[in-house]
Amino acid sequence: MNNSIALTCSLIISLFFFPPPFAEATEKLELEENNSVIIFEGKLSCPLSRPILMPFTGIFTDINITPGQFVKKGTIVAQYDLDENTAIQLGREILFGELDDLRRSQETEKQTIIELERKEAELLGLTAEELAPEYLLDRVQTKLRLTREYLSILDKRAASSRIFSQRTLNRIRELIGDSSLISGQIPATARLTAPIPGVILSLHPQLRKNSLLSEGTVITTIGTVNTLLIQSLIYERDVVHLNPGDTVTFFPDSLPERSFPATITSINWIPATPAPDLPSYYQVEMTVANDNFSLRPGFKGRIEHNPQE
Repeated sequence: MNNSIALTCSLIISLFFFPPPFAEATEKLELEENNSVIIFEGKLSCPLSRPILMPFTGIFTDINITPGQFVKKGTIVAQYDLDENTAIQLGREILFGELDDLRRSQETEKQTIIELERKEAELLGLTAEELAPEYLLDRVQTKLRLTREYLSILDKRAASSRIFSQRTLNRIRELIGDSSLISGQIPATARLTAPIPGVILSLHPQLRKNSLLSEGTVITTIGTVNTLLIQSLIYERDVVHLNPGDTVTFFPDSLPERSFPATITSINWIPATPAPDLPSYYQVEMTVANDNFSLRPGFKGRIEHNPQE
């Protein structure tokens, strides 16, 4: 009995001071997992890009861009001739006949008011001397009041019409790229300008002089490339070890001798595919500096995250 008690105490002491080998192995495995390098793949893209579309159908007369060229905002990238029907329609839109009619009506009513005020002054004197009946004065004053009210309505309509006309003119000026266009003109040409500063990423395959492209055609895309985005889908077991602000290293496949430091900027909290029968991968975005433009949108590569760095 005493021997059994002594043996049990010895086992308890040995387990407390000398943990079994499998416990040490588990702790070592967890430590290795926390310190292991996470490797995944990613693809470069522009953080900001804008397409340039054809607002109207036309024939190109001048093209001033090539892929890889840097352009400033507002730079004229191409010019084309409008077809006759489109030009006439645009000219009609900025003719603003209603506004002209309102202005003529305003001038007419103002002259009427001046005449009625003159008659009112005359009748005030005559009625005071009892040389004219008061109903004539009442009639003129009533007509004067109604005319002033009507002129006030015309003024409000004209103000609204001026705002609408100016907005229409500004919109067409922007669409054809001509800030000097005025009412009554029929535009013959249109210019396409860069909406943002950046690099010409692509050109429409049929964009050349004398080519005819239809309304809505994307002739080019401009993007910013000083800093690029790296987009990746990362498995749930690895994504829990990443945090915004962590530094990673990007190894592009097309530049095997080079590496680029990048920074994690965002990590989605829902998987890209929420289906319960599929593995969960989370979208992660990183930014990488591209000061010498050696990287291009579309480059793929390996990304390494070392938690000890």
